[in-house]
Amino acid sequence: MNKELQGLFLCLAVLGFAYTVLMLILMMLTSIKLFKTMSLVFTLSTVLFTLGLSKQVKFRIKKKLLKITPSKAESYSASQY
Repeated sequence: MNKELQGLFLCLAVLGFAYTVLMLILMMLTSIKLFKTMSLVFTLSTVLFTLGLSKQVKFRIKKKLLKITPSKAESYSASQY
């Protein structure tokens, strides 16, 4: 995927996230129920954000998440103590 398309996806994703935050603030202030719209925009923004990331960035994020979360081999049960 070329860099211009990745940049466009990232830009649209950020705009979608900003729209979601503004809708959340509007929802809290006016008690309007916009949950379906907000969840749809947030989901589309997440997909666009994921498409806009390069393979190296995706690999680094996955590597950091795996480092943070303990694997099954490293976890201990209470019966071992």
